[in-house]
Amino acid sequence: MDAIPNLKRSEIQFYLDVLENVRDFGLLGRFDIDVEARVRDVREKIGQVAGGWYEEAMQEKQAQPGVNRALPLLLMTDEVEKATKGLDKRFPQPLLG
Repeated sequence: MDAIPNLKRSEIQFYLDVLENVRDFGLLGRFDIDVEARVRDVREKIGQVAGGWYEEAMQEKQAQPGVNRALPLLLMTDEVEKATKGLDKRFPQPLLG
């Protein structure tokens, strides 16, 4: 999960295909498995990793001395936009529906 910001779709495509096949063939209906709870767990972990990335990047920006207190926020905005564009390009559709 910690590698999420740098993931490429090709690295996880196998797992996405397996999940799609399991859903398509109705295997989940045969067993008492709460897949939606696991999906929520994954989404929560992704949120935690993203929050940790943001905190770390923000601390790096604020550690640089300077008189302009708004500069770290402006630099962080650039970082967030860059990361967002990269993820949107690699994953144009939601991975887990």
